[in-house]
Amino acid sequence: MGQNILDLLRREHVKVLSQLDELQRRGISDRAEKFNLMKNNLLPHMAGEERVFYPRLGERGLHDLVAAAREEHTAIRVLIDRLNSIPPADEGGWVRTMPDLREAMRNHVDQEEKAVFAAARERLDNAELLHIGDRFEEAKGKAHLRPLR
Repeated sequence: MGQNILDLLRREHVKVLSQLDELQRRGISDRAEKFNLMKNNLLPHMAGEERVFYPRLGERGLHDLVAAAREEHTAIRVLIDRLNSIPPADEGGWVRTMPDLREAMRNHVDQEEKAVFAAARERLDNAELLHIGDRFEEAKGKAHLRPLR
């Protein structure tokens, strides 16, 4: 049997935030690999939310919450694209930009885990949350990733 979507998302949030904390540090010799690893966790996560979780919430009338979450995803993708354009050896560029990504992600996680998860618990029963968890994992597997240049 699958896992509750809210539990899956919470675990992935912790993992990505930890990876972002590590990427903020100076003197990382394997920055490109660590950044790609973080993206390999974050981008499929966001794609799964957008393809499976958010549409179900929209069906339950949570359009404003879904719209706000999608806007946050767009801002996060813009920051990832900005970091994709900074050479891994340009430590100054990374140190200036990475806190913006971490802050955007932290704000998104806080909003999602407080408002979105609470609304999901009110509008979806446990069987639906489990079903969405299974579909989320499938959607993540279909996400297309782009490595750091």
